[in-house]
Amino acid sequence: MTQVLAKNSTKNYSQYRLSKAVERVAQANRVPVGDAQNLAQNVIRRVKNWLDDKSEVTAKELRLATVNALANYDEGTAYFYENENKLF
Repeated sequence: MTQVLAKNSTKNYSQYRLSKAVERVAQANRVPVGDAQNLAQNVIRRVKNWLDDKSEVTAKELRLATVNALANYDEGTAYFYENENKLF
């Protein structure tokens, strides 16, 4: 299991949690629900491939990998995801 290192904590990577975060941001960017779910599945697949050889990553590395995966499908949603703490 890959560990995600944040400022003061360590958590196990949660594919479910990341998927829901991608879906939420996609819907905020006016992507229809079904399309947001498909987008999240595609992004999760790419992130999972990226994580395969890593036992731990920082939260920032995971965010950037997610943004890069999102950018392949929807640049607007990738921008929202990358900057959601600044925008919302």
